[in-house]
Amino acid sequence: MDDKDWLIIRTVYELKNITRAAQQLHTSQPALSYRLRQIERKLNVQLFDMSGKVLTFTPQGEQIVYYADRILNDYQQMKEALLLADERLRGEIRIGAYSNYAAYRLPALMRRYHDRYPDVELRLVTGLSQDIFAQLQSGEIHLALVREETHWKESKRVVDRHHYYAINRQPLALADLPTLPQIRISSMPYPYVGDTIDHWWNSLFSQPPHIVMTVDKIEICLELVKHGLGFALLADYLDFPPELHSQLLHDASGQPLDNRTWLLYRHSAVFSPRLAHFIDLFGEEPQV
Repeated sequence: MDDKDWLIIRTVYELKNITRAAQQLHTSQPALSYRLRQIERKLNVQLFDMSGKVLTFTPQGEQIVYYADRILNDYQQMKEALLLADERLRGEIRIGAYSNYAAYRLPALMRRYHDRYPDVELRLVTGLSQDIFAQLQSGEIHLALVREETHWKESKRVVDRHHYYAINRQPLALADLPTLPQIRISSMPYPYVGDTIDHWWNSLFSQPPHIVMTVDKIEICLELVKHGLGFALLADYLDFPPELHSQLLHDASGQPLDNRTWLLYRHSAVFSPRLAHFIDLFGEEPQV
């Protein structure tokens, strides 16, 4: 048994799905199934039962998962302890971030860290929040920056807030929004954002929005608004063009409507100097 075998056990247990586990581990489903059978033969146990597409771990399998977690955590702590023996911070930090945060906020933080600790290699993957969260669960990354609050049982905190605004070429009154053409950013990859906007809209208006255009990028949306083709409801990930008028949105309780960015990491991360110093950077950021 090696560390990859323990990671396979933990990943299959967390995802409860062989296909998704294979994708997460960057292998094929047949290869993963074969490896699981080998593990079962080595340990002389049945890890789980399959009933249709439902995967349920056996009592022995549950016990092995417990030890897999301990072994993987001990292995990680051993690697961190070895790095502590070196005066200069080295090694790597694997970060996962959802695309908007990676585009507009994270580069400055990474530059600041690199200037202070040039011997630490920073690795970044971007994508949907749910995919980033899955990579944190499987141990592929050390730190995750996601937009939705998750059921993560280890360390997490809000590190950024983005307020939502109505953006238009001309000043507008919120009461007029249902009658005005709206340019909307597709929420298909990010249902959380669409749900936030829809909930806000439905709490104020009985009419549906008059959506005339749907685009996939903030930059495209802003260009269309600049040319007077409609208004948009956007979070302030980046500075809006000065020629546009913006009006802060409030929820039903009168609080600014916002979108939060969460930093997720394992409790053990704070015992790694290189990870702890990166986490501390978020405390240096001005609070919005």
